[in-house]
Amino acid sequence: MSCRSCQSVFLAKLGRCRRCMKQLAITAPLAWLLWGIGFRDTPATVGAITTLVAAIATSLLLAAHLIRARQLNAAKQRSKRP
Repeated sequence: MSCRSCQSVFLAKLGRCRRCMKQLAITAPLAWLLWGIGFRDTPATVGAITTLVAAIATSLLLAAHLIRARQLNAAKQRSKRP
């Protein structure tokens, strides 16, 4: 999920890579939808647990990206003020 302009370490990339955020914004709801439709009735199966962990992980990573992007935006706005 890396792009050419963001070849740095993970934390430096967090909140800056729009491509990653778009991919996560698509992947997270799809993972939750897949878990809800396919595995909610049998939550103890390996597939259900794997899908649930994937849905949680993608959602947390998306949240981290959005929080960091908001922090970077706020810092940029503060630096523009005279």
